[in-house]
Amino acid sequence: MKPYIIRTIPGALGLLLAASCSDSEGWTPGPQDTATGVSAYFPMPSKSSFIFDSEGKQEEMNVEITVSRAVTEAAASIPVILTSEVEGFSIVTPTAEFAQGEASTTVTVNCGGISNGVKESFTLTLPEDQTDIYGGGLAAVSYSVIKSEWKEISDQARYIYSYSDYSQMYPNTYGTLEHLDGTYMFKLTDFFGSGLDVTFECPSTAQTPFLPLNNAMFGVAPEGYEGLECWYLYDEANQTYPEWIPGDISEYPAISYLLFYGLSNYTSIYMNYSPDTLYGYIAFTCDVDFDNGDFAWGAFQADFFLKYNPFE
Repeated sequence: MKPYIIRTIPGALGLLLAASCSDSEGWTPGPQDTATGVSAYFPMPSKSSFIFDSEGKQEEMNVEITVSRAVTEAAASIPVILTSEVEGFSIVTPTAEFAQGEASTTVTVNCGGISNGVKESFTLTLPEDQTDIYGGGLAAVSYSVIKSEWKEISDQARYIYSYSDYSQMYPNTYGTLEHLDGTYMFKLTDFFGSGLDVTFECPSTAQTPFLPLNNAMFGVAPEGYEGLECWYLYDEANQTYPEWIPGDISEYPAISYLLFYGLSNYTSIYMNYSPDTLYGYIAFTCDVDFDNGDFAWGAFQADFFLKYNPFE
């Protein structure tokens, strides 16, 4: 099953909106185009949440943000305004510097000064006289950041691979479960043998939908499962869908696409299902495409015993 990714067509949407509004008797024109300067904008960010290890170097806790422009004939220096409700963020490059003919550049925000264990946020804004309210992209973007320490909360997270009838698809593999100190954020390493780490949030001991915060590509649910927020396992660093054999056992076919069903009982977590033993598990309903062209419904699972209760 090939990935189906949600896409929007802002130009077509704008034409439809303009046509419907102009036909209305009570239609009032919107504000005039403010396209002056270089028509600068922020592209839609692919990632808006960042985690930094509190034991790392503060000067390296940086977020790189792309700034683009439509008018590229001359070199330009565009101020970028940083705002936040807390101290600790600093803009390393307070202007977006464009060379002649250059359409995109980056600015850097350092996050090393924020407090440990608390999710904070900042916003970057471009000056009105350099943006186009009807142009592409965004005039302002916001990001959330947390700085804390990852602690191993389970030294053995077991990955169980089953078909929909619960017969074995692959032998079990193992990773670890880590906890971001002071938060309800967790990370599974070597997620289902893929070599990728997947971060997620679980604020409750009750059954909670499992939604990844990284290494996931969200897409349209297959026919018959509309309304579910589905996601493919995706290697963000290499911008590709991983292909691997869990456990590297050569006689098994490789997984080429792995689609999970979310926002329902299909894919959910009990972080502390058995308080007496600190046992927890995650149940995943998924589609599995193999490199030999075969397809299967999967009933995958991960389980673990916790070293401590993260909710106390």
